[in-house]
Order: sequence, then structure tokens, then C-alpha cells
Amino acid sequence: MWLPVILFLCRWTALPVVAQLPEAYLSVPEWYHDYDVKYYKIDIEADNTSTEVRGYAEIVAEIEKPGLQRFTVELNAGVQVDSVYLDGEPVAFERENACLYALHPLHAGRTYRLKVCYAVRPSQDNEFFNPISQGEDAWKVPVTWSLSEPCNARGWFPCKQYLPDKADSAHVFVTVPAHLKAGAPGILARVREMPGKKLRYEWKTNYPIAYYLISFAVSDYQEYIKYAHPQGTAQPVKIQNYIYNRADYLQKNKAVIDTTAALIELFSDLYSDYPFAEEKYGHCVAPMGGGMEHQTMTTLSEFAVLLVAHELAHQWFGNLVTCASFQDIWINEGFASYSEYLALEYLDSKEAAIRWMRQAHVMAARAKSGSVFVPKESVGDQWRLFDIRLTYKKGAALVHQIRQIIGDDRKFFAVLNGFLKKYAFATASASDFRLFAEEQTGIDFGDFFQQWYFGEGFPVFDISAKTGNGQLELLVEHTGSSPVTPLFTVDLECRLHRLNGADTTVRLPVRSHRENFVLPVDRVNSITVDPDDHLLKELRSMDFVKDLPTDDRFVRCNAYIKRGQELAVAFAEAPLRKCRLRLTNLQGKDVLPETAAYGTTASLPTSNLPAGVYLLYVINGKDRYVRKIIKEKFL
Repeated sequence: MWLPVILFLCRWTALPVVAQLPEAYLSVPEWYHDYDVKYYKIDIEADNTSTEVRGYAEIVAEIEKPGLQRFTVELNAGVQVDSVYLDGEPVAFERENACLYALHPLHAGRTYRLKVCYAVRPSQDNEFFNPISQGEDAWKVPVTWSLSEPCNARGWFPCKQYLPDKADSAHVFVTVPAHLKAGAPGILARVREMPGKKLRYEWKTNYPIAYYLISFAVSDYQEYIKYAHPQGTAQPVKIQNYIYNRADYLQKNKAVIDTTAALIELFSDLYSDYPFAEEKYGHCVAPMGGGMEHQTMTTLSEFAVLLVAHELAHQWFGNLVTCASFQDIWINEGFASYSEYLALEYLDSKEAAIRWMRQAHVMAARAKSGSVFVPKESVGDQWRLFDIRLTYKKGAALVHQIRQIIGDDRKFFAVLNGFLKKYAFATASASDFRLFAEEQTGIDFGDFFQQWYFGEGFPVFDISAKTGNGQLELLVEHTGSSPVTPLFTVDLECRLHRLNGADTTVRLPVRSHRENFVLPVDRVNSITVDPDDHLLKELRSMDFVKDLPTDDRFVRCNAYIKRGQELAVAFAEAPLRKCRLRLTNLQGKDVLPETAAYGTTASLPTSNLPAGVYLLYVINGKDRYVRKIIKEKFL
């Protein structure tokens, strides 16, 4: 799912042990373990001017628990139920809160078909998360569409909203007035004429599907078909687009729509073969203010390359492999968001991708607390689940950091490929991903996930750098933006820009709050911290003190002060003519008042200073230079 940005804008050991966290995911209604869903069929009537739908839904399920006296499904109280059937026979039923109970003895090991005849006209109280919405945008084309994520499927059809229990297949039949079209997951098996000048669009998918990925959209659509040709696949992938039936809509959007093929080919190469190739990929346009990755048939408000890339990537991360619970929505949204970066990196330029990550860091840094992992008490908050800062932008930043830690793109994408194959058509948690990555790479990601995924915030750095005696000394201090995670163990990249020499990039292993590094590198003129924006961070301060060059072109001073002499400084270059001079002892304490130098020369009175070693600082804007000064002692 992609929502508009305007909607939001010592070793750390206090967190729970990662291995224990999945137990929290098991807190689900007991009846979820009653049966295994095999199949959904939804057969409804709809149009594009109302949220009302009427028809029936069937659930085929195998009973797993003995002694059951009722078949339970979720269905909102506002849904009108006309009748309920079990294996074709009418049965009594009861309603309680958001559940419907078909009252009949059930036998373990047997498969039953539950049919519920119903009608519903959901309200549109929520600005985004409605089971069914109706509206239009600037194109003035009315649309009715469904949106079930995270837990709104029960608002328009009876179901079991349990992520690990995917249906093996699903049919969505939608009867509409003859001038309209209806899109849904799977293959359009048939369009059948119905009484009253109506048509029934019969969509069928034979791939496993999570409840929230079942959808429909109805409008005055035209169909536009393209094909993708991923390497190594025998058949092309059909791209079936239901777009507004307006003369200039296709002309205006064709270039971006056609980019879908290149994106399918890219992700098929980076991740694995497109997982639903035997059916299709497609889009239904609806004025939803974002996008939703319904399986094989994304619903989206507009054709923008990064939106198309994001929703397409969900076919792998979210649809093929689904988060084990919405606490781990990162499995869906973090990887889909990072796919925007990859789309830019491979189809545009590395520079464009870096700009994207830089902007993602800016947005993620607005959340100085809060974890990518969604606490159990927040799972019911839809806006917390889809927090643009934590779930999307910080989630993408974490994937990028994992890529940098692995340090080899071949291995990184092999991890993603293997993970998708291992958990294909099933569910996985972040802990599952972590353990798989460790098995494949031999890298311990324990601290990383504790700090970055389950922890809160990001590191805030204060860095001091100093050159002299042919070396560079770096003092790196940091704390967390949130007290929940005060320490981040990271490898901090610094690019050293050298005078008359090649730039050098070093990776500093930061393992504590205060680290001192001495590097045998000379003539460093400036330093760029994390030059390619690999790390989500805040650089609060950067203090760089450089050796004064010894040649006469720059500055001269009498580094040895004899009895009765002043410290004289002469400048030879214009940039240093207006600067400040400080003289300190070795402990950094000023021994003379700071002096402003406005001309080409300046002098500091040193006759009253005791003999010893001092440091002269020449400060010019952001640049700071230092020279050791010795006042000689005479007997």
C-alpha cells in the first residue's frame, strides 16, 4: 500500500530477546484455529455510483478442531444477512459484534462450504480505510472500489482475517451495468450477459491469496494491454490495465503505464520470477489518493513511476510472502519502499537513487522515537501501521543498511531471492528474515535488529577531526535520538578529501558512545560523513581542525617564541585575511582573549605567558587550522 505523504508528515540489552518476540504474534481469537480456508467465492452486484453491494459469498474450509458446533466467520454488524447455508442446506445463525456463527455440528477432517447471502452499503467515514469507497477525481469518472487492508474485508464479505491462513484460490464475480467494467484478481475467465442489460465479470485466481488482497473495482473503464518479457521465462507476462474511458487518458499516461513492463523485468531479475505469471499483472484506476497492491490487480489513483514500482514490488513482498502479522508490516512495506530506490538505481541513475534515500532519511528522522516493529497495542491503529516515517521510509532505510552490511550485491539479492522462495505463498516475520539472512551470509544481525527494528530512533553524531604529524584523528561521539535505544553499533563511512591526492573512504567501526580513531592519512582538507547516505542518522556537529600548512603561500608564524617576542602571524591568501585567532594550552583552555585578524598580519602578546607548549587556532568560517607553538624557557 502507498499513502500520500501529506497524511503525515555499553551494549544495549534492555529490549526483549528477538527469539521470544514471535510468541506475541500468537494472540489471535481461538476460533482462528478451527479450520483452514481453502477457497473464497464472492458473487455480487455493484455499480460505480454507490458503495452498495448485494449477493453472496462462499467459504470452503477444512475443519481442524474436533467437536465444533458452529462455523465462525467475521462480518461487520452493519452487513445485512439474508440467509446462511452449509453444504447447500439452510442453517440457523447468530450475530455477535463482528462475527457470524452458522449453527451446525462440524466434524474434524471434513471440508464444508459455507454460503452467506447478504447486502451492505458501507459508509465512507474514514478518509482512506473504507471497506468500499465511491468517488471521482479531476477526470470526472465515478468509481466504486474495495480496500480490505488491514482488517476491513469483513466490511464487504464474510471472511477469516488471519494472515497465515491464505485461501488456495478465489473467485470474484461482479455484475455491473453493461456500460461498465469490473476488475479483480486473477484471470478474467468469462464475461457473461445477465438480465437487465448487465454483465457479470468472472475473475478467477488459482494462486494462494490473503484475505485482504481480494478486491474489485467498477467504473467506465477502457482496457489497455501490454506485455513484459522477463529473462528466462517461456511466456510473456500480461499487463492488463483498466483505465478511465476518456479519449486523452491513455495518451497522457501511456509512457508511465508502459514502464510497468521494464519494472516487472527488473524485479524478476533482482528478486525472482514474477510470482503470478500464469495469470497477469494489472491496474484498476480509482481516486483513492494512493495505491493498494491487490494481488495481480493493483488499485491506484494515478500512474507515477515510483507508485507503480512500489505496488508492483508488493507482488513479491506482501503477496507472495506476506507479513506474519501486521506487527511485521515491514516485510510488506519496507521492501516495497526500497524497491522505489532500486527502480531509480537501475532504470534512472545512482544519483537519483541517492537523492531518494536522502529524502527518505529526512522524513524518517522526523520520528525521533517509535520502532519499525509495530507494538501489539498499536496494531489496531491503521495510521500507525502505515506511518510514512517509520513503516515506509525508515523501513526502506533498514533494507538499505542491510545491503551495505552484507557488502556484496550478489549476496544481498541472493538472500532476497532465497527468502522469497523459502516462504513463497506463506507468511514470514522480520525474525524469519533475520535468521535466513544470517544463515546465508554468516553475519550476526542480532544487534542490528535489536537496535534498528525493535529499537527506536537513530544515532545522533558529534564528530571532531584533527590533522597533524601526518595523521588524522577522529573523535566520534553519539547517542540515540530516543532514550529507548541509546546506543547504535554501526560502521560509519567517512570520505576524506585530500589536497593533491585521491579521496579516501574509510569505514569506522563505532561500537560505543565515544570512539577515537587515528588514521595514517595526511593532507586531509575536508571530510564528508556517510557520503552516499547509507545510514539513517543526524550529524549534530562536525568540528574539523587542520594543520596550518608550513609553506609561505598560506600563513607564516614564529612557531618558537623567544624571550620578549610576540607571536606574529602573517597571511598571504585573501580567504584567511578575515579570521579569528585563538591561543590555548594543551588542555584546550584559552590563555589569551580571542583576536580578530583583519589585515595581512596579526600579533598576539605572549610576554606574560609562561614557557611551554601552546596551540594556535586560525578560524576561517567553517575551517579551523592549528599549529603547535613553543615558548622557549631561558635560565
